[in-house]
Amino acid sequence: MTSSEKLQALQADVDVFDGATECTVLASLPHWGSLAVLLVILHCETRYGSVVTGPQVRGCKTVGDLLKLFPKRL
Repeated sequence: MTSSEKLQALQADVDVFDGATECTVLASLPHWGSLAVLLVILHCETRYGSVVTGPQVRGCKTVGDLLKLFPKRL
C-alpha cells in the first residue's frame, strides 16, 4: 500500500484530513486535537488491525509522519 493510498483511506475515514497532503503540518489542521488522535487510532485498528498509541500519534509533526505509523501491507 502506497502512502497515497494510505492517505486516501485516512481521508475517507477521518474528515479532519480532507484536503491534507503528506507535507501538511498536523497542528495546522483546523480540527486537530484529542478527538482526531482517537480517530486516527481507531482508523489504524479497524483498517489495518494494528495498534498505535496516543503518544505515537501526538509525536508526529506532519501527515506523512503519521502515515509512517501505519503498516506497509494489509
